Order: sequence, then C-alpha cells, then structure tokens
Amino acid sequence: MIPGAAVRGYVRSAVERLRHRGVEATLLPAPGEPGAPSDLAEYGRELAARLVDRGSTVDLLVGLSVGAQAAAVAAATPGRPGPPRIRRVMLVSPTVDPAARTVPRLVGRWLAGGRVESPSLLPRQLPDWWRAGPGRIARVVRSAVTVDIERVLPSIDVPVDVVHAERDLITSHAYAARLAAAHNDGRLVVIPGATHSWPHGDEDRFVDLVRSTLERP
Repeated sequence: MIPGAAVRGYVRSAVERLRHRGVEATLLPAPGEPGAPSDLAEYGRELAARLVDRGSTVDLLVGLSVGAQAAAVAAATPGRPGPPRIRRVMLVSPTVDPAARTVPRLVGRWLAGGRVESPSLLPRQLPDWWRAGPGRIARVVRSAVTVDIERVLPSIDVPVDVVHAERDLITSHAYAARLAAAHNDGRLVVIPGATHSWPHGDEDRFVDLVRSTLERP
C-alpha cells in the first residue's frame, strides 16, 4: 500500500487489520516523507525498479490519494519479459481531478475535504507532516498536479479497480468513473459514506474489499 502525501500513520491500523485477517500486507513509505521521493512519477519508477531487482511479485498494489498516482506509474513502468510483477492495481480516492489540477485549486479542495473528515484523522497526520516539513509536502503537491493517471492507464496491462469514497470532496465521482471506464479491465467501486481519507477508521470494510478483490479471477 502506498499512502497519501507525506503521511502514513493514519492507515497503519488498516494494514495491521489485513495481516490479522490473513493477508500479507506492507505499508510503503509515503511520498514526500524523509527518505522517499516527493515526485510521484519518480516514486512509481523507483518502486517498479525495486520489484524487478528483487524478483518480487505483488498480487495487489493499493495507492491512496496521491499514492494512487505513484501506484499507477509503478504498474505502467516496463519491466522484464514474463508475468507482470504487479498483478492488480487498486486506486483509492485517486488524484488529481482535472477540475482541480492547479496547486491553488487542489489545496482548496484539501481544505474543504478536511471539514468532513473524522476528528481522529488530523492527530494521526500531524506528526508525519511535521517530520516531512513544508518543503517536501509542497513538492508532493506540485508533483500531484502534473501526473495525470488517465494518461498512464493505457500502459497498465493488468486489472485496475478505482475506489471512490462517496463523500470525497477532493476527487469527484465523475473523475473516478472516467478513470475506471478508461481502462479495458477497469472497475469502479463506490464506498457509501466514506471520505477521501478512506480506509481510515473503516478498516474492516477495507479488508473485505481487498480480500474479495484478491479472490477475483
């Protein structure tokens, strides 16, 4: 799982719940956190290269928010001949909606989205953002408005699930639906009542979705 912009503490419990329910899961560094690339395309290419170098196979690569952009790039990056190193991709609350594809508009949507999030979210995010610092976070935001998932999708040759949180004020339902429709093996999943930070605070429903996705042919 690739978390959102410079923050991953808010989804550690989701990864722990996956492991508890029998799914081998790894939470990767957040884009922009110290030691990880702030550029989302660079992050995706580096992840793809590591998987190739290690001979690793990932049954499901999950990207959350801006992490979805990095996940798409990783899945689209050419590797060695043979079976795909990433077998399926799940883009949760993917950014950036073309209607908000400038830094001011994206920041505005993030601020608006914060008003519908759980009060427990911000205390989980602030320590990570403090460690990353404003410079790295700003670089992630600038990168987010330049990596267009819709341009990357044609190069992904494995199934793609686009997960839209019903109350997401950052990513519109229309954009999520267009992404799912743009891939020849795309599927749109809508999570009723969820916000952009999903699966924070909704771990069991997330685990159910991941497990059902892994069981699909």
